Amino acid sequence: MDSSAYCRHYAASKSRIDIGRLLISRGADYNARDKANQLPLHRAASTGSTGFIQLLLDSSTPSNKLRLNTADRIGNTPLHLAMDSAHAAGAVLLINAGADRTRENLDGETPETMPGVEGQEQKLARQYVIDHCGKP
Repeated sequence: MDSSAYCRHYAASKSRIDIGRLLISRGADYNARDKANQLPLHRAASTGSTGFIQLLLDSSTPSNKLRLNTADRIGNTPLHLAMDSAHAAGAVLLINAGADRTRENLDGETPETMPGVEGQEQKLARQYVIDHCGKP
């Protein structure tokens, strides 16, 4: 991975919207993949960075469309990672932008059936998504 790709992924994983905005304004490819086959969107979704997710969604253009349903090396989309970490607000952003709620990863799990953190936090995240987006 080149250094600019590393910067994009790092900025997304640390929710550094200012750096993300600068990189995008200079033509950075926000669909670049890292060694785990993840996009910056995967990183932002897994950390619950709604601001960075929104930045990527707002930066998407018809000629350079953000890939919402790209799977990483184990088949997880950004939505899988948001749900797995119980980041419901990020999941709602992704679903409203067109993320596929029915796509399965390599283990046959859809985003909303990911075991994640389990317990009450996971139940609340699933309910939040249903309340804001309906059932899949």
